[in-house]
Amino acid sequence: MQRTRHTLRSYMGTKAFYQSALSVMIPVAIQQLINNLFNMMDNVMVGSLDIEGLAMSACSVANKPYLIFFGVFFGLCGAGGLMISQYFGSGDRKTCQGLFSLQMLLGLCSSLLFCVVLFCFPSQVMNIFVRDERTVALGVQYLRVVCFSYLPVAVSSTCIFSMRALGHNKVSMMVSLATMAVNAIFNYLLIFGKLGFPALGVEGAAWGTLIARMFEMAFYLVVLLRKRTVFSLDLLAFRRLGKPVAKTYTRKAIPLIFNEILWTVGLNVYFWSYARLDESALPAITIADQCFQVAAVLATGTSSAVSVLIGTELGANRLQKAKENCKKLFSLVLAVASVCTVLCVLLGLLMPYAFTVTRELRLLATWLTWITALFAPLNFVYAFCFYCLRAGGDTRSAMLLDSGYMWVIPVPISIFMALLLPGRISITAAMLIVQFLMNAKVILALRVLRRGRWVCNITLRDA
Repeated sequence: MQRTRHTLRSYMGTKAFYQSALSVMIPVAIQQLINNLFNMMDNVMVGSLDIEGLAMSACSVANKPYLIFFGVFFGLCGAGGLMISQYFGSGDRKTCQGLFSLQMLLGLCSSLLFCVVLFCFPSQVMNIFVRDERTVALGVQYLRVVCFSYLPVAVSSTCIFSMRALGHNKVSMMVSLATMAVNAIFNYLLIFGKLGFPALGVEGAAWGTLIARMFEMAFYLVVLLRKRTVFSLDLLAFRRLGKPVAKTYTRKAIPLIFNEILWTVGLNVYFWSYARLDESALPAITIADQCFQVAAVLATGTSSAVSVLIGTELGANRLQKAKENCKKLFSLVLAVASVCTVLCVLLGLLMPYAFTVTRELRLLATWLTWITALFAPLNFVYAFCFYCLRAGGDTRSAMLLDSGYMWVIPVPISIFMALLLPGRISITAAMLIVQFLMNAKVILALRVLRRGRWVCNITLRDA
C-alpha cells in the first residue's frame, strides 16, 4: 500500500509546477483555438452559400493538401524545435539562431513547391477526393488563390514553432487573434460583396485567407527585424552551424518529415475512404472535424509544455528532473483529456447548428463528433507519449509508432472498406472502426515511453 502511494505521489506535481505548465499551455491552446476558428469561420460563411454543403465540401477538400504541406513543415520545425529547446536549455543562443534560419529556408522552399503544384494542377488535386463536377469547380476557384498563402504561412509558422520551443507563446497568441479578425472582416466583405467589394463566394474566402496570412507574416518580419526575440532575420546563420549539429538535425528531421508526410497522407486516405463510401456525407464529416479540432487545441498546449518542461531539462542535462516532469505532466494530460471529452460531446450537440445544412447532416455530424469524443482520452495519452519521445530526440520510435502503425493497420482497413463496402457499411460504422484501430496503438506507445530510451541530452552528442 505504501509503495502504491509513493508511486501515485510521483505523478502529482506541486502547485508551482502546474502553474508553470499552464502558463505555457494556455497561450498555445488559445492560439491554436484561434487558428481552428480561422478555418471554421471560412466553412461557416461559405457553408451559408448553399444548403447542400457543396461550397463547404469544396473548401474542405481544397484544404487537404495543406495538411500534407503542414505535415512537411511540422517535421522540419519539429526537429528544429526539439534541438532549439535543448540548446536553449544549455545556453547556446548561436546554435538556436542557426537552426531557426535553416528551418526558414527549408520551409520557404517546400511552400514554393506546393504553391506551384496547386496553382498548375488544381482540378487534378480536387479529383483525387471527389467526383462531383460542381464541387471540383468550386474547389479550383479556391485553390488558385489560397495556394499563395502557403508562402507567408512558412514564414509565420517558423517563428511560431521556434518561439513555442522556448515557451514564448503570448506574442503568437495575440498575433493569431489579430489575424483571425482580419480574416473574418475580409471573408465577410469578399464572400458576400459588402461595402462595395465584389461578391466572390468561395474565391472570396480564399482571398480573405491570403490577406490575413500576409498580415500575419508582416508582423513576424517586424519582430525579427527589430530583434524582439531570441531570433533574427539572419537567413545565412545556418552556414555557421557546426557539422555535428547539422548532422543531428538531418538525422532527426528526416524521420519526422517522413512520419508527418505519411501521417497526413494517411489522414487524407481516411477522408478519401469516407468520400467513396458516401460523398454526400462530406459536410457532416467537415463539421465533426471542426468540433473535435476546437476541443483538441488542449493537446497542442500539452505538447508545448512537454517541449519546455522536458526538452529544456534534457538540454541542461537534468535527466532525472525530465523524467519526474514527464510523470507529473502525464496526470495533467489525463485531466485535460477528460475536459476535452466533455467539450466534444457538448460541441457535437451545439456546433452543427452554426452551419447551413440539412437536418440529416446535422444529426450525422453529432454522431461522428461523439465517436471521436469516445476515443479522445486515448488520443491525448498517445500524443503525450509521442511528444516526449520527440523531445528526447527518439524520432525513430516516434515514426514507427505514428505513421508506421498507421500504414500497417488502419489505412489498409479504410481502403478495404472504401473499395469493397460502399453501400454495405455506414459512415458512422466506418469511422468507429478507423478510430478504434488508430487509438489501439496507445498500448505500444506507453511501453516505449516506460522503456526510457528517449531520456537523453542531444547537445552533448553534438559537442
